[in-house]
Amino acid sequence: MFKLLIAEDVKTIRETLVRAIPWQALGITLLGAVENGEEVLAWLDREEPDLLLTDIGMPKMNGLELIETVKARNPDIRYIILSGLSEFEHARQALKLQVLDYVLKPIDPVEIERVVSRAVEVLHKEREERRKLTVAEHATKVELPYLSDTLPQGEWYGSLKKTKLVEQAIQYMKEEFTRRELTLADVAASVGLSEKYLNLLFKEITSMTINHWIIRLRMEEAGRLLKDPAIKIYEICDRIGYTDQDHFRENFKKQFGLTPTEYRNKFL
Repeated sequence: MFKLLIAEDVKTIRETLVRAIPWQALGITLLGAVENGEEVLAWLDREEPDLLLTDIGMPKMNGLELIETVKARNPDIRYIILSGLSEFEHARQALKLQVLDYVLKPIDPVEIERVVSRAVEVLHKEREERRKLTVAEHATKVELPYLSDTLPQGEWYGSLKKTKLVEQAIQYMKEEFTRRELTLADVAASVGLSEKYLNLLFKEITSMTINHWIIRLRMEEAGRLLKDPAIKIYEICDRIGYTDQDHFRENFKKQFGLTPTEYRNKFL
């Protein structure tokens, strides 16, 4: 079982997270749910979790500041962020802090279960890697793979170098995501890795695939553009690299829970 601590300043959300999620069935021991970052730090003096589920917008110390502080004390603790739409661009910066995933508000218990299940898989894998390979990691010089489709999946390449490669891939996608023909092959070539290995590495670090990340970037840009009523929806569709408005509408609703029109109407 992995230990989890919740940090959420809104009482109703905090109580929903405690009561509506079958934590034990997910392989999680819920340590508790606190209101802010200061309470998290006080808790760490007594007991450290394996996983921290934290809101971004909290008083006294926001979620990213909390993660930076906790990471300095224990780099092995992993994180899931809760964020509102207005905070999401800020939340994406947290990849370098080893954030495993993001959950957009309003929270959906089913989505929380999916995200936590993925996190547990990552924690299991990391625990096994540390058990087998920590000594080897410090004793040998790590060489990164270059354009090979035959890499042994369990080979250890060093978490810092893995994260650096993923950050480079994300930077490339941020610069190119509006290009209609952007593919996994393009992203892989930008960092000098095979498509197969990069996708495995990217999913290990972010719990998402390359294609999912591209879609997320496009949908976030669409959300930004939709706030300007002067820009037609079909123009937004074209700007973010979509030719099919139905496909765009479907992906947008999956991410935001609203159609583009419904989302725009919130800001009129």
